[in-house]
Amino acid sequence: MVINSKTKRPSKTDEKKDIKRSRYITRVVQTRETVIHRRNKLHDCASCGEKFGSKSELVSHAKCHETFKCDVCGKECVSKGHLKSHMIAHTDNRPFQCDVCSRKYKRAFELKKHKETHTGEMEHVCDICGYATFQKSNLLVHKKRHLNEYKFKCDVCSKGYYTNTELQRHKTIHTGERPFQCDICGKAYPYKSNLALHKKKHEPDYKDRLHYQCEFCGKTFLHNNSLRIHRKYHLGENQLICDVCGKTLSGGESLKAHSRIHTGEKPFVCDVCGKGFGKPDYLKVHKRTHTGERPHTCDFCGKSFTQLSTLTMHKRYHTGQRPYQCHLCNKAFVSNTLLKTHQKCHGF
Repeated sequence: MVINSKTKRPSKTDEKKDIKRSRYITRVVQTRETVIHRRNKLHDCASCGEKFGSKSELVSHAKCHETFKCDVCGKECVSKGHLKSHMIAHTDNRPFQCDVCSRKYKRAFELKKHKETHTGEMEHVCDICGYATFQKSNLLVHKKRHLNEYKFKCDVCSKGYYTNTELQRHKTIHTGERPFQCDICGKAYPYKSNLALHKKKHEPDYKDRLHYQCEFCGKTFLHNNSLRIHRKYHLGENQLICDVCGKTLSGGESLKAHSRIHTGEKPFVCDVCGKGFGKPDYLKVHKRTHTGERPHTCDFCGKSFTQLSTLTMHKRYHTGQRPYQCHLCNKAFVSNTLLKTHQKCHGF
């Protein structure tokens, strides 16, 4: 009897099973090694010293220390994308233009926020004092003022602020510093933003962009919000009170100018006759008495005036408009001054 000594060859199915088993064992061994390696955390970050179990984790972590520096101002950004976005601040390119007032912006979201000033929809209202604003962020900052949550305080008057930038802006009130000067007319301002607004007046189409006109005095404004603030003066919706005479005024600058009546301070002096004034606008109008300039002309009768407000009041005699009405007898007048004179008849 002959016995077959040849070994039986494994089938293809058995070979596949062996391969899968081998791969599984390799993965298990690698996983165990990784766990042990990560426990030991052999990869240290050279910047902060944090330890990582794998080189790939260390490489991924190291990116948080990598910064991209602006070659204009030196600011460091966390990514190329952030640096590219930051560089827009250093360019004069303003591709986003408002279709209402033609004001231009560098970014789309800035234009979107600006357009809210034209709609007049101040939907964010303070539940403590009724203050209203276009933006939720403004309201959140405003409400902190009720809680006196100030991080910075002025060492002169103890007034509080939330940022050092606000504090430094405020300090110019005490120092009288006006570092930002117009290179066209020489007028100086304490803040860069004030200068930027002023320089728009020198633009050729500036007057064409003044779409918002006050129905009381005829003054025109570039923004609807500016008109809204201005109208409070005529409507008596003022917020600040003079501690000398009790008069209410619409803002800090108005109160500051008004206080000069009591102090006698007249810092704006005419270089022709030496007469002083408490407000620069008064000096500007006064100078026309020397030049003979009367830039405001009535389109009904051709009469000219040195002030726009005087022309506006004059035109009401032609149109019959009488916006100031006595609440006692309903008689109406062309100006608030005439109304106050009339009310004396009633004992006011």
